[in-house]
Amino acid sequence: MAQFALRPMSTGEILDGAFTLLRRHFGLLFGIAVVCEGVPTAVELYIQLASGGRVDPMGGLIIRILNAIGTLLVTGATVRVVSDVYLGGVPQLGDALRYAVEKLGRIFGATFLSGIVTLLATLALVVPGIIVFCGYSVAGQVAALEPLNSSTDALRRSWDLTKGFRSKAFALWIVSFALLFVVILGAGALGAAAGALAGALDATVTVLIALVSLLIYPLITCVFTLFYYDLRVRKEGFDLEVLSGQLGSRAGS
Repeated sequence: MAQFALRPMSTGEILDGAFTLLRRHFGLLFGIAVVCEGVPTAVELYIQLASGGRVDPMGGLIIRILNAIGTLLVTGATVRVVSDVYLGGVPQLGDALRYAVEKLGRIFGATFLSGIVTLLATLALVVPGIIVFCGYSVAGQVAALEPLNSSTDALRRSWDLTKGFRSKAFALWIVSFALLFVVILGAGALGAAAGALAGALDATVTVLIALVSLLIYPLITCVFTLFYYDLRVRKEGFDLEVLSGQLGSRAGS
Protein backbone atom coordinates (compact mmCIF):
# COMPACT_ATOMS: atom_id res chain seq x y z
CA MET A 1 0.00 0.00 0.00
CA ALA A 2 1.29 3.43 -0.85
CA GLN A 3 2.43 5.59 2.05
CA PHE A 4 0.79 8.64 0.50
CA ALA A 5 -2.51 8.89 -1.34
CA LEU A 6 -2.69 10.73 -4.64
CA ARG A 7 -5.29 13.37 -3.82
CA PRO A 8 -5.69 17.14 -3.87
CA MET A 9 -3.67 18.74 -1.06
CA SER A 10 -3.68 22.11 0.64
CA THR A 11 -0.48 24.16 0.93
CA GLY A 12 -0.05 22.99 4.51
CA GLU A 13 -0.55 19.35 3.56
CA ILE A 14 2.08 19.60 0.82
CA LEU A 15 4.62 21.10 3.23
CA ASP A 16 3.76 18.55 5.91
CA GLY A 17 4.09 15.76 3.36
CA ALA A 18 7.51 17.01 2.29
CA PHE A 19 8.78 17.09 5.87
CA THR A 20 7.26 13.65 6.47
CA LEU A 21 9.15 12.30 3.46
CA LEU A 22 12.35 13.89 4.72
CA ARG A 23 11.86 12.40 8.17
CA ARG A 24 10.93 8.88 7.01
CA HIS A 25 13.64 8.70 4.37
CA PHE A 26 16.22 10.98 5.95
CA GLY A 27 19.17 8.64 5.36
CA LEU A 28 18.31 8.13 1.69
CA LEU A 29 17.63 11.80 0.91
CA PHE A 30 20.67 12.99 2.83
CA GLY A 31 22.71 10.34 1.01
CA ILE A 32 21.46 11.69 -2.34
CA ALA A 33 22.46 15.20 -1.29
CA VAL A 34 25.91 14.05 -0.16
CA VAL A 35 26.59 12.07 -3.34
CA CYS A 36 25.37 14.84 -5.65
CA GLU A 37 26.44 17.96 -3.73
CA GLY A 38 29.16 16.59 -1.47
CA VAL A 39 32.17 17.47 -3.64
CA PRO A 40 31.31 21.15 -4.30
CA THR A 41 30.21 21.57 -0.68
CA ALA A 42 33.45 20.04 0.61
CA VAL A 43 35.56 22.23 -1.71
CA GLU A 44 33.65 25.35 -0.70
CA LEU A 45 33.96 24.40 2.96
CA TYR A 46 37.70 23.87 2.62
CA ILE A 47 38.12 27.29 0.99
CA GLN A 48 36.13 29.00 3.72
CA LEU A 49 38.14 27.36 6.48
CA ALA A 50 41.57 27.55 4.84
CA SER A 51 41.52 30.92 3.16
CA GLY A 52 38.77 32.93 4.79
CA GLY A 53 36.42 32.48 1.83
CA ARG A 54 38.78 33.91 -0.80
CA VAL A 55 38.68 32.00 -4.07
CA ASP A 56 40.05 32.75 -7.52
CA PRO A 57 37.52 33.30 -10.36
CA MET A 58 38.27 29.99 -12.08
CA GLY A 59 37.88 28.04 -8.85
CA GLY A 60 34.61 29.83 -8.15
CA LEU A 61 33.33 28.98 -11.63
CA ILE A 62 34.18 25.29 -11.17
CA ILE A 63 32.38 25.22 -7.81
CA ARG A 64 29.28 26.84 -9.32
CA ILE A 65 29.23 24.37 -12.22
CA LEU A 66 29.57 21.40 -9.85
CA ASN A 67 26.85 22.85 -7.64
CA ALA A 68 24.52 23.26 -10.62
CA ILE A 69 25.08 19.69 -11.83
CA GLY A 70 24.61 18.39 -8.30
CA THR A 71 21.34 20.28 -7.88
CA LEU A 72 19.97 18.83 -11.12
CA LEU A 73 20.92 15.32 -10.03
CA VAL A 74 19.27 15.86 -6.64
CA THR A 75 16.10 16.93 -8.44
CA GLY A 76 15.95 13.82 -10.61
CA ALA A 77 16.84 11.45 -7.78
CA THR A 78 14.36 12.97 -5.34
CA VAL A 79 11.56 12.92 -7.90
CA ARG A 80 12.20 9.20 -8.28
CA VAL A 81 12.18 8.66 -4.50
CA VAL A 82 8.87 10.50 -4.05
CA SER A 83 7.31 8.58 -6.94
CA ASP A 84 8.46 5.24 -5.52
CA VAL A 85 7.00 6.15 -2.14
CA TYR A 86 3.66 7.01 -3.73
CA LEU A 87 3.64 3.58 -5.36
CA GLY A 88 4.32 1.90 -2.02
CA GLY A 89 7.76 0.71 -3.08
CA VAL A 90 11.06 0.90 -1.23
CA PRO A 91 13.16 3.66 -2.81
CA GLN A 92 16.81 2.79 -3.33
CA LEU A 93 19.81 5.10 -3.63
CA GLY A 94 21.18 3.34 -6.72
CA ASP A 95 17.85 3.41 -8.57
CA ALA A 96 17.33 7.07 -7.73
CA LEU A 97 20.81 8.10 -8.89
CA ARG A 98 20.56 6.11 -12.13
CA TYR A 99 17.23 7.75 -12.85
CA ALA A 100 18.73 11.17 -12.14
CA VAL A 101 21.65 10.59 -14.51
CA GLU A 102 19.28 9.36 -17.22
CA LYS A 103 17.09 12.46 -16.92
CA LEU A 104 19.95 14.94 -16.38
CA GLY A 105 19.87 16.40 -19.88
CA ARG A 106 16.13 17.01 -19.89
CA ILE A 107 16.11 18.50 -16.39
CA PHE A 108 19.05 20.74 -17.30
CA GLY A 109 17.32 22.00 -20.44
CA ALA A 110 14.06 22.78 -18.63
CA THR A 111 15.79 24.39 -15.66
CA PHE A 112 18.15 26.46 -17.81
CA LEU A 113 15.41 27.75 -20.09
CA SER A 114 13.07 28.54 -17.20
CA GLY A 115 15.88 30.44 -15.49
CA ILE A 116 16.58 32.51 -18.62
CA VAL A 117 12.92 33.35 -19.19
CA THR A 118 12.44 34.21 -15.49
CA LEU A 119 15.51 36.46 -15.57
CA LEU A 120 14.25 38.31 -18.65
CA ALA A 121 10.82 38.74 -17.06
CA THR A 122 12.42 40.01 -13.85
CA LEU A 123 14.52 42.54 -15.77
CA ALA A 124 11.32 43.84 -17.31
CA LEU A 125 9.45 44.15 -14.01
CA VAL A 126 9.70 42.36 -10.66
CA VAL A 127 6.10 41.11 -10.56
CA PRO A 128 6.20 39.40 -14.00
CA GLY A 129 9.42 37.71 -12.89
CA ILE A 130 7.69 36.24 -9.84
CA ILE A 131 4.73 35.08 -11.93
CA VAL A 132 7.00 33.36 -14.45
CA PHE A 133 9.10 31.83 -11.66
CA CYS A 134 5.97 30.33 -10.09
CA GLY A 135 4.62 29.26 -13.46
CA TYR A 136 7.74 27.20 -14.09
CA SER A 137 7.94 25.82 -10.55
CA VAL A 138 7.32 22.21 -11.65
CA ALA A 139 9.30 22.32 -14.92
CA GLY A 140 11.98 20.05 -13.45
CA GLN A 141 9.38 17.50 -12.36
CA VAL A 142 7.75 17.59 -15.78
CA ALA A 143 11.13 17.05 -17.47
CA ALA A 144 11.94 14.13 -15.16
CA LEU A 145 8.60 12.34 -15.44
CA GLU A 146 6.82 13.12 -18.69
CA PRO A 147 7.68 11.93 -22.24
CA LEU A 148 8.00 15.34 -23.86
CA ASN A 149 9.97 16.12 -27.00
CA SER A 150 11.92 19.16 -25.81
CA SER A 151 12.75 21.41 -22.88
CA THR A 152 10.42 24.09 -24.22
CA ASP A 153 7.61 21.53 -24.03
CA ALA A 154 8.43 21.08 -20.33
CA LEU A 155 8.11 24.83 -19.78
CA ARG A 156 4.78 24.99 -21.60
CA ARG A 157 3.53 21.98 -19.66
CA SER A 158 4.55 23.49 -16.31
CA TRP A 159 2.92 26.78 -17.27
CA ASP A 160 -0.35 25.01 -18.13
CA LEU A 161 -0.34 22.89 -14.97
CA THR A 162 0.25 25.83 -12.65
CA LYS A 163 -2.39 28.03 -14.29
CA GLY A 164 -4.79 29.08 -11.54
CA PHE A 165 -2.41 27.84 -8.83
CA ARG A 166 0.57 30.20 -9.12
CA SER A 167 -0.33 31.91 -5.87
CA LYS A 168 -0.08 28.47 -4.25
CA ALA A 169 3.34 27.97 -5.81
CA PHE A 170 4.40 31.37 -4.47
CA ALA A 171 3.17 30.45 -0.99
CA LEU A 172 5.09 27.16 -1.14
CA TRP A 173 8.31 28.98 -2.07
CA ILE A 174 7.91 31.59 0.66
CA VAL A 175 7.06 29.15 3.44
CA SER A 176 9.73 26.65 2.36
CA PHE A 177 12.50 29.24 2.39
CA ALA A 178 11.24 30.75 5.65
CA LEU A 179 11.33 27.34 7.35
CA LEU A 180 14.75 26.57 5.92
CA PHE A 181 16.02 29.96 7.11
CA VAL A 182 14.84 29.14 10.63
CA VAL A 183 16.50 25.71 10.48
CA ILE A 184 19.80 27.15 9.23
CA LEU A 185 19.62 29.91 11.85
CA GLY A 186 19.08 27.26 14.50
CA ALA A 187 22.01 25.22 13.18
CA GLY A 188 24.18 28.34 13.32
CA ALA A 189 23.16 29.02 16.92
CA LEU A 190 23.81 25.40 17.89
CA GLY A 191 27.16 25.47 16.11
CA ALA A 192 28.07 28.71 17.87
CA ALA A 193 27.31 27.18 21.25
CA ALA A 194 29.28 24.01 20.47
CA GLY A 195 32.14 25.99 18.95
CA ALA A 196 32.38 28.25 21.97
CA LEU A 197 32.72 25.24 24.24
CA ALA A 198 35.26 23.58 21.94
CA GLY A 199 37.21 26.75 21.24
CA ALA A 200 36.65 26.58 17.46
CA LEU A 201 33.64 28.80 16.94
CA ASP A 202 33.97 29.76 13.25
CA ALA A 203 34.89 26.27 12.05
CA THR A 204 32.08 24.54 13.97
CA VAL A 205 29.42 26.97 12.76
CA THR A 206 30.62 26.73 9.14
CA VAL A 207 30.66 22.91 9.11
CA LEU A 208 27.26 22.56 10.79
CA ILE A 209 25.56 25.06 8.47
CA ALA A 210 27.13 23.33 5.43
CA LEU A 211 25.73 19.96 6.54
CA VAL A 212 22.26 21.34 7.19
CA SER A 213 22.32 23.20 3.87
CA LEU A 214 22.70 19.89 2.03
CA LEU A 215 19.12 19.08 3.00
CA ILE A 216 17.75 22.16 1.23
CA TYR A 217 17.95 20.53 -2.21
CA PRO A 218 15.95 17.33 -1.54
CA LEU A 219 13.42 19.13 0.68
CA ILE A 220 12.56 21.76 -1.95
CA THR A 221 12.29 19.03 -4.58
CA CYS A 222 9.96 17.01 -2.32
CA VAL A 223 7.72 20.06 -1.89
CA PHE A 224 7.38 20.74 -5.59
CA THR A 225 7.11 17.08 -6.60
CA LEU A 226 4.12 16.81 -4.26
CA PHE A 227 2.81 20.05 -5.78
CA TYR A 228 3.22 18.57 -9.28
CA TYR A 229 1.18 15.51 -8.33
CA ASP A 230 -1.39 17.71 -6.60
CA LEU A 231 -1.84 19.69 -9.83
CA ARG A 232 -2.17 16.57 -11.96
CA VAL A 233 -4.72 15.03 -9.60
CA ARG A 234 -6.78 18.24 -9.59
CA LYS A 235 -6.65 18.86 -13.32
CA GLU A 236 -6.31 15.42 -14.89
CA GLY A 237 -7.56 12.84 -12.40
CA PHE A 238 -4.03 11.44 -12.16
CA ASP A 239 -3.89 8.15 -10.20
CA LEU A 240 -1.43 5.50 -9.07
CA GLU A 241 -2.05 3.30 -12.11
CA VAL A 242 -1.06 6.15 -14.43
CA LEU A 243 1.97 6.95 -12.25
CA SER A 244 3.06 3.30 -12.27
CA GLY A 245 2.85 3.11 -16.06
CA GLN A 246 4.53 6.47 -16.50
CA LEU A 247 7.42 5.75 -14.16
CA GLY A 248 7.88 2.19 -15.35
CA SER A 249 7.84 3.07 -19.04
CA ARG A 250 10.23 5.99 -18.53
CA ALA A 251 12.61 4.39 -16.09
CA GLY A 252 14.38 2.31 -18.62
CA SER A 253 14.08 4.60 -21.63
